[in-house]
Amino acid sequence: MAKNKIIITFTLGIAFSLILYRAYNISMFEKSSRRSYLRGDAYSDINLYSGVKYFNDSGLKKTVGLPVHYYKVPLADTCFHPTAYTHYPALPDILAYTYSIISGTINEFVLRCFVIVLSLVFVWFLFLVCQKIIPNYNMALLGWCLVILSNYFIGFADSLHKHLYEELFKVIFLFVLLKYIDKPKVLHLVFLFFTMVLVSNISFEPIVYLAVVCVGVSLVNKLGLFSKLNIVVALAAFVGVLLHFYQNICYFDSWELALKDLTDTAKLRTSGTEIANGIKKLEEPFGLQQLILLPFTWLNRIERFFAIPAFALIIIWFLVKQELKKQLPKNYFNWCLILLIASFAWCIVMSQHAYVHTFTIRHAGIFYGLLAGPLLYLFVGSFKDFKTFILTKKILYVALVIYILFMFLTQQIWDNFIKNTFLI
Repeated sequence: MAKNKIIITFTLGIAFSLILYRAYNISMFEKSSRRSYLRGDAYSDINLYSGVKYFNDSGLKKTVGLPVHYYKVPLADTCFHPTAYTHYPALPDILAYTYSIISGTINEFVLRCFVIVLSLVFVWFLFLVCQKIIPNYNMALLGWCLVILSNYFIGFADSLHKHLYEELFKVIFLFVLLKYIDKPKVLHLVFLFFTMVLVSNISFEPIVYLAVVCVGVSLVNKLGLFSKLNIVVALAAFVGVLLHFYQNICYFDSWELALKDLTDTAKLRTSGTEIANGIKKLEEPFGLQQLILLPFTWLNRIERFFAIPAFALIIIWFLVKQELKKQLPKNYFNWCLILLIASFAWCIVMSQHAYVHTFTIRHAGIFYGLLAGPLLYLFVGSFKDFKTFILTKKILYVALVIYILFMFLTQQIWDNFIKNTFLI
């Protein structure tokens, strides 16, 4: 027990030392890659910061709570002009504005500290979910550590925009859902309803993820496709999206214009087609070739985003799957399959958006922890029989270890936590 506490303390110490250093020293405005690509979303943070400045100057009423982008912030492209942003829900912007009121400042580091506190809540609920799904404590702890020490968490734990909120409410939702499956209560459904309404006003992305999870859980547990769970969550998603749609109606003063805006947004996120001032254009080409490449791109991004590369995990799966089946119950495998499908669902529904934005691989974070922890635990444990392996198996094991260490040292330790944290 004492050893586990040391591991948890050590993991949190490393992760939050890096997170706080990044929050204090790496501004969204600096001209570097330390808050872009895999290490954050500086572009969205700047847009949110613009919204906070606008709300502080003009309040919420003028734009019905919609943030104004390109307002009093440095712009690389001067052709942009202040404009209300209607495409995505505005709750993260309103929350950041609330933090600025509470703290009495719009200092970037101070605003990030509010999000970092919420990331601690995420850490706790992720630990509970891992323990709930993985009955072996050591496997669950290892999976949790791999997630917390990955760029999935460290690079986005202080994100001002939607990224931390998405993962936080997804994992809270999963925790309550696990409770509901164990012992259904009306209170659980009520909580799931309001969580889905809330998350739908943070981002559209978790809607797809959680919808797939609920359908999968209902089918696996023989609750039926039209279970109380699915109906409640579907209704909550509808209410959540409707709230944002109503916000846009109030802003445009027309439901037709609001509907057109929502439709154009969907086209942009799926095919890359954007309609501006009646002119159709491609944000970035996306066609059949890119769609076919999506699964490979998805796997390739994991080795940049997480501690253990996806290709290594696939090989380890085949090496330890028999032992995995002996040690873990069928329910564990059901959850892994459901979360795998849910993680990739956004890539199908909003394929162009997933292809263009590398950080959308974050949807795989919870699934990654549940799978990587048990696999790595059994892989390391299997080395006790290394002397009895045939030569080809020994070579495979050694090659895997070298590959895993090389990718971890180059992609996580060097690229993310040294070069793009302490160096410019």
